Amino acid sequence: MTIPELLSDTAPALRVPQPQRIMVVADRFAGFTHGDRVQTVSGMASQIDKGRFDDAPGDVRLLTGQGVGAFERAYVEAAIARHGLTDRIRFDGEDIEPLGRDVVHKHDVDNVLLARLRRTGAHVYAADIRVHGHNEMLADHQSGEHVQGMVIVEAARQLFLAAFESGYRDRWPLTNFYLVWNSVRLTFDNFLFPVPAQITCTVRELSIDKPDRQLDFELELELVQGGKRVAHGEIGFSAFNNEKIAVMERRKAEKAAKVHLGGLE
Repeated sequence: MTIPELLSDTAPALRVPQPQRIMVVADRFAGFTHGDRVQTVSGMASQIDKGRFDDAPGDVRLLTGQGVGAFERAYVEAAIARHGLTDRIRFDGEDIEPLGRDVVHKHDVDNVLLARLRRTGAHVYAADIRVHGHNEMLADHQSGEHVQGMVIVEAARQLFLAAFESGYRDRWPLTNFYLVWNSVRLTFDNFLFPVPAQITCTVRELSIDKPDRQLDFELELELVQGGKRVAHGEIGFSAFNNEKIAVMERRKAEKAAKVHLGGLE
């Protein structure tokens, strides 16, 4: 193409190559990797170190799948830097920080399944699903390519805790609450895979006029991935005054022990 043609209004548009997009997931989800489009953390770093992208045309955008946090990204980014590819290969988006212990009541951050909690309506809450590769629900084994259904159950539990802590706890700041679930019904509509997903819930207040004794709620929830519903259901839960339920639990625990010990002292 000549210079006049480049400057002409009728010159054909230059084609800019689109960046190659690769999903990166935790090593735990190696079964989900397919061809070149999905890589584990270790696999991606290995491909970079082997020089696969040294002479490849265009840019590469890495999308964060499940189990990829700051620690895992740093490992891949170190490989990128070693090969001088930081101007061509990079992660899209920022790290998503897991919700805090005060919100989901987990003591180990690897077991937190929610991030980016937001309130989208008067009684509606949403959060991103965030599954660490060392999550307690995955500790025994990995089945196939999907994420185990018990992860969904635990994510639902963490969501009702988060909804209560974010939407109700501050109403009674001097009361210590102990949350228990009374019922759960979940329907699994599809597999959950190790890519981004969102969970939402709508909270219905059944009884909140006796905070010194017991608050009762119902929650309708839905988990969606890629625009498709993965699971939906309802959970009933209560918030008890911690001092009162501690006495009740102690009494029931002693009764359970007596039943099984019989006349033994």
